[in-house]
Amino acid sequence: MWSRLAAVVGLVLTLATFAGAQSPRTYSRALPPDASTLSRLNLRTEWSIYLPVDGSRDAIQLIQTFDDQLFVQTRNGLLMVIDARTGQLQWSAALGDGSQSNQHPVAVNQDFVFVMNVTRLYAFYRYRGVTEFVVDLGSVPTAGLAADDTAIYTLLTARPGTAGVQRIVAFDLPRPINVVDPTKPNSQLGKAPTNPAEEIARRYPTSGANRTLTSDNFERRRGGGNFDAPTGGMSGSKTPSLAVVPRLSPPYTMEGGPFSPSVAVVPSLRQPYHLRDDSSQNLQKTPSLGTIPPSVAAALALADLRPRGITPPLRWEYGLTTRALFTPTQTPSRIWVATDDKIYLGLSKLTKQTEALGASSDRLAASPAQVGTIAYVPLLDGTVLAVDLELGNIQSGLVAIWRVNLGGLLNRHPLATKDAVFLSGDNSGVTRVNRANGQVIWRTEPAADRIIGVNQDFVYVRDRQGRLLIYDAVRATDPTTQRAIPLTSLNLAEFNIPVVNTVSDRVYLAADNGLIVCVRDASPKYATPVRMVPIAAVNPLPKGRAPGAKDAPKDTMAPAEAMPKDKDGQVPKKLN
Repeated sequence: MWSRLAAVVGLVLTLATFAGAQSPRTYSRALPPDASTLSRLNLRTEWSIYLPVDGSRDAIQLIQTFDDQLFVQTRNGLLMVIDARTGQLQWSAALGDGSQSNQHPVAVNQDFVFVMNVTRLYAFYRYRGVTEFVVDLGSVPTAGLAADDTAIYTLLTARPGTAGVQRIVAFDLPRPINVVDPTKPNSQLGKAPTNPAEEIARRYPTSGANRTLTSDNFERRRGGGNFDAPTGGMSGSKTPSLAVVPRLSPPYTMEGGPFSPSVAVVPSLRQPYHLRDDSSQNLQKTPSLGTIPPSVAAALALADLRPRGITPPLRWEYGLTTRALFTPTQTPSRIWVATDDKIYLGLSKLTKQTEALGASSDRLAASPAQVGTIAYVPLLDGTVLAVDLELGNIQSGLVAIWRVNLGGLLNRHPLATKDAVFLSGDNSGVTRVNRANGQVIWRTEPAADRIIGVNQDFVYVRDRQGRLLIYDAVRATDPTTQRAIPLTSLNLAEFNIPVVNTVSDRVYLAADNGLIVCVRDASPKYATPVRMVPIAAVNPLPKGRAPGAKDAPKDTMAPAEAMPKDKDGQVPKKLN
C-alpha cells in the first residue's frame, strides 16, 4: 500500500517538475484563420508568415505600415521588414545587445528607415537592409522619430547639467552617392561618369592625416588645409622632413632619395627631440619635429588613416522647459510638437526659429493624423481639430478649419482617408467624421474601440473581447441616433498585437508568437491593394516652388487639395 502511494507521489512530483521546466515558448497560440471561416465574412487570406520570435524570451511589440512595407519590432530589439504585397521577409537587423528595451516608432523617407535602440540611432536602406550609419546620441529618446528626405527629427532627454526637460534635435542626412548604372539606359543621361571610389572617399572622410591623390604631401589638414594650432609650445611651421614621407612604418625614405635620418633616429616621442650618434652624444636638435605633440596618443592619432564611420551632422537643437508629447508632426517647412502645458509649437525646419505658437483647450490625447498639410488633432477633452499646419504664426496661433467635440477619450491615432477621419479611444468606440466639415456620420458602441483597417465599402474594428467587427463604411445603421451596428463578426482573440493599416485596404492580424496574417475583401476590385490614406506633405519644396504647383513632388498637397469639398464644391472657410 505504502509503496503504491509513494509511486503515485513520485509520479506527480516528476510531472510537476517537467511542467515547470517546459514553460510555454509563446504567449499566444494563434493559427491562421480557416478559409471557410473567412469566406463567411467575404474575406480571404492574402498571405501569412511566422516570424522567428522566441515567445519565452521575446515577442512582437510594435508593427507599422509604410507604403508597401511592414516594419516589425520585438522587445529584444529585433527589427524585421516584410513586403506588404507578398508577405516575404525582406531583411532583419538585431539592434543593441539583445536585452529588452523600450521600442519607439520608426521613421522612413524615400530611401531609409530610422530606428532608435536605447541611445543609438540606426539608419538602414529600406529595401536592402544595408546599414547607412549607427550613431550614439548619448540621450534616451522620449518619442518616435520623424524624417523627410533631408533630415531626421527626434525628441531626446535634456543634456546633464542643463535646466531643460527635453530637446528637439535635427540631424542633416549625409549626401547620397549617385553612381551611373550602365544597366539602365536612361540613368543620368548627359552627366559625366562618376568614379565610385572617389565618391566613397568624399563620403567617408578620415580623421587626422589626409593623403591626397594628386600630391606627395602628407599632412594633417583642417578646413582649407591650415594646420592646427601648435601643441606643446613648439613652432607651428610645416615639417619638411615629414612632408614627403611616403609611409608610416620605418625605415622612412625620401621619395626617390636616401633615408631621412632626422626621422629614423628619433629615440622617443617625448620632447625634446634630439639626434644622437652611436655613443649617445647629442649632435643637433630636430626643430622639424616640433609640431609633434607631447602625447603619444595624440601622435598616433596623427598617423591614424582608418576611415571614421559616417555620422549625420547636427543641424540644430531646441531646448524645451516642459515635456513634449508624442512623435513630432512635420510639414514641408515646419516641425511641430505638442507639450503637456497645452501648447502647440511650430519651428522652422532650417533655422529652428519659432514660426507658430498656439494654445489648445486641452492636452493632446494621441499623435495627430495628417493629410497633405492638414492635421487632425484629438484632445483629451474629446475635441477634434482640423488644423492647417502651414498657416498661422505666433500672433494668430493655430488656424483651425473646423472643430467638433465627440466626447470620450480619443487616445488612439486617428485614421484619415480620402473623405473621412476615424477617431477612437479606450471604451469610446469608433467615430466616422466628415473631413470637409467635421460632421459625425456614425459611431460604434463604446466597446468596439479599435479600428484596424478600412476599404471603400467596409470598416474593420476590434472590440475589447478581441472580436473582429465589420461595419458599413458609408452609412449608419440608424440615421436618427447615428449608431452603427456590425454586419458580422469573428472571434480573433488570439491575435493580440494591434496593427492599424495606415496605407491600404489590407487588414493585418498579428500575434506575439510571430504570426502575421494579411486578409482582404474577396471582391475582385481589391485583388490589387487600394491606397486608402492620402500622402502627407513633409518634404521641403525646391526654391521658388509653391505647394500644389503642377511640377510639385508627388507627396505634397496644397491645403485646398488636402481638404475635401463640401456639398457646394467649396473648401470650408478657416476659423480662428
